[in-house]
Amino acid sequence: MIAYVDSSVFLRFVLEQPDRLTELDRCERLVTSVLAEVECLRAVENLRLTGSLPHDEYLSRRGAVYDKLRRAERVLITAEVLARAAEPLPAPLRTLDAIHLATALEWRGHREPSLAFATHDARLAGVAAALDFDVVGA
Repeated sequence: MIAYVDSSVFLRFVLEQPDRLTELDRCERLVTSVLAEVECLRAVENLRLTGSLPHDEYLSRRGAVYDKLRRAERVLITAEVLARAAEPLPAPLRTLDAIHLATALEWRGHREPSLAFATHDARLAGVAAALDFDVVGA
């Protein structure tokens, strides 16, 4: 299986939260947006700033972000992706989720018609399913 992975999936691993999608370890290929790196690092930074993450653990979690993302091919956010994210969708989505979905749609259209979509976000999963993705995780 080849899967597009959104930030919520990486963060469950990085923060060692329950219900991680361990089946992704068996994927032949993972794809994500460069946006995932920013989102994951911001989440870890925000935990540090709110006092929820001690400094030594903060450094470890930042390292874990890079370790998890190293396995995924990161796709640039192009003008085409942004234009696609701005198009009408079957349900409301937050902007960053729309960019993830648009990135996956572009990848599927140009490279891998059987691309799966991995997320823990129920709303994003619903829209991805409505756009004929096989959804993993939500």
